[in-house]
Amino acid sequence: MKKLTLVALSTALTAGLAAPSHADWFIRGSQNAWSADAMTDIGSNTFLADDVTFNTAGQFKFDRFGDWSENYGVGGLNGNNIQVGAGTFDIEFYTDTKDYAIKPSNTHTSGGSDKQYHFRGTPNGWAEGTLLTKIDGTSDYEICANFTSGDGNGGPRFKIDLNGGWGADAFPAQDVAVASGYANIVVDGTNDSIKTVEDGLGVDCDDTVQPITTDFRNRTIYFTFVDRFANGDTSNDNGNNAAATSTAKSAGGLLDWKKYWGGDIQGLIDKLDYLEALGVTAIWVTPLNDNIDSSGNEGAYHGYWGRDFYEVDEHNGSWALVDQLDAAMEARGMKLVLDIALNHSNQDDQYEFGALYQEGTFLADQSNSTWYHQNGAIADCYDNDPNTTCNDEYDDRFDTVNKTLFNLTDFNHGVNSNSVADTYLINAAKKWLDHGVDAFRIDAIKHIEPNFINRFSQAVRAHKSDVYIFGEWFDAGVGNSDSLTFLNENRGSELLDFKLRDALENVVADNISMVELNTLIEARAGAMNNREDWQPIFLDNHDATRTSVYLQTTGLVNKKRPGLGFSKAFADARQNLAMALVMTLPGIPTVYYGSEQNSTWFTANGDGEVGHDPYNREQMPSFSQTTEAFNIISSLANLRKLSPAIARGTYQEKWLNGDVLVFERKEGDDTVVVAVNKGPSTSITVSALDLDNGTYNSLVGSDSVNVNAGQATLNLSQNEIIVLR
Repeated sequence: MKKLTLVALSTALTAGLAAPSHADWFIRGSQNAWSADAMTDIGSNTFLADDVTFNTAGQFKFDRFGDWSENYGVGGLNGNNIQVGAGTFDIEFYTDTKDYAIKPSNTHTSGGSDKQYHFRGTPNGWAEGTLLTKIDGTSDYEICANFTSGDGNGGPRFKIDLNGGWGADAFPAQDVAVASGYANIVVDGTNDSIKTVEDGLGVDCDDTVQPITTDFRNRTIYFTFVDRFANGDTSNDNGNNAAATSTAKSAGGLLDWKKYWGGDIQGLIDKLDYLEALGVTAIWVTPLNDNIDSSGNEGAYHGYWGRDFYEVDEHNGSWALVDQLDAAMEARGMKLVLDIALNHSNQDDQYEFGALYQEGTFLADQSNSTWYHQNGAIADCYDNDPNTTCNDEYDDRFDTVNKTLFNLTDFNHGVNSNSVADTYLINAAKKWLDHGVDAFRIDAIKHIEPNFINRFSQAVRAHKSDVYIFGEWFDAGVGNSDSLTFLNENRGSELLDFKLRDALENVVADNISMVELNTLIEARAGAMNNREDWQPIFLDNHDATRTSVYLQTTGLVNKKRPGLGFSKAFADARQNLAMALVMTLPGIPTVYYGSEQNSTWFTANGDGEVGHDPYNREQMPSFSQTTEAFNIISSLANLRKLSPAIARGTYQEKWLNGDVLVFERKEGDDTVVVAVNKGPSTSITVSALDLDNGTYNSLVGSDSVNVNAGQATLNLSQNEIIVLR
């Protein structure tokens, strides 16, 4: 199959008044020293300047009467000069729409029997002038288009416009939706219709490279707080306790932020096209199971105060909606990751006091020692004196496993065999698997009997063999020996890499250098027994101040750290750089909802921490598909679908100083080179690259890089990202 990469050649102009039939039209530009050369009327409201030669890159405009009294450029009437590269072109101007097209010489619509099919879509801003190429020996035409994102009106899509000008001959009637990434489009030139659309192809429509999604390493996980993402059904907002739902939402005070806001499963279903455009292939949702109702004016919007693990919370929807979500995700090749709290139910000191149900039948509460531990709370010093605290209990394995965390009633897990609580939780997980769940994120895994994790993982995989499991062990990663011991005991669960998260934030905050970051990255493989590529990696989550808030605020954030006071533009660029590393380093990238919009909230909580719980759980700020962050994540998520090197390849540093890191990921004959610079603009020469000779266009930004004999010169501005494959 011939591969023809899309290049947009024209810009739509603002429509003006239709020209009278007697009017003459002229072209003026650098090619004729801005004199007025008459254009030829070729009919159909089209004037042609034939074989216009620009010896060097130049510019031009259209002049209606040859006296500059009415002229058109970029933006329409009296618009800016139109830029054009060196070459010889046929330039058409459409007097009815004031659109124009710049075409290779001798391709204008008046000559020859070949048709002129114009591609219009999200890759070229719907502009006229991007032509399909005729396939030799056939009446078909084709184009390869790179659908990196959608636009403000929807996801990636296109139409075909015969002869330009958005006439009635454009087809089909409805936009054609495609997946993000490269797509080869073939048009039947006999019937003026779409013949085939092949999406999900490799770079430049290389159909020999297909997406590899056999395991989670090729996937990008999107973590959404369901209650704060999208409200698809307002009828379930109040649930069983209207007092726990806010009407003011983000406009209210701290109490309102601790209530339900209305997000639900239907809202998530409604936004799947957006997430597909982002390149997301797995969605991690906060717990969907039934949470307590008797919570006064405070809501269990986060999902971590469970009461019935066998039922869907009424604020989220129903089992039927879970099934609909599963079907809609499966149709898009997505996997559903369910957050599950195996450590605890709800509070033991207020509201429903640990009440636990199975499909509506009461089983136990906090006083039942068969179901729950009775050892007090972590750091209470085993006494009832509220003035004494023993924080060293958080580092004692017995205390962390057998005492309650934040007064959440602690399940009594069996050490050597399943307890009644274990059986309850395992069977609940199986029910969720039967309704389409593909993976579990285990909340507070540090605080759970580790032998139970073995039994849980074995049981759910016996039920569904390819279940991916990862857990939250706060501060896990290189340097935290307890977490690494757990990880390397092969208990069936991976761990979120908090240490890498901290290093990524610190490097873009200028607290550490790229040299220090690289040292940690290189240490991960040995520390994790070469399973570093299976660990979920991330920048932001619901338990820390968002990085962009930390970079911008001057107040204190979580852990009482002072903010840095960066400008928004600089902070966003730094966050984007860190996210590019999340998307390309060994590990499974996890994107916290809103990161693709550089979401921030600058209110201080009750502890004086700006942008921390609950102010890091804001309403999804926008569903724009045009932000730089969205485009970076989308491009790299699509790369991960296709690239064995990014999914599971080796990591090798290729160039390094305090500000710049260049590394290479390699698996078989697939190689990806990533370069990031947080310092001043610089030009560096990198050697010993395993890329073939040639010119490579960066998958992020617009840099073009020549590679010769494994050597390339990279021109890196501050906060720039270059990705070559």
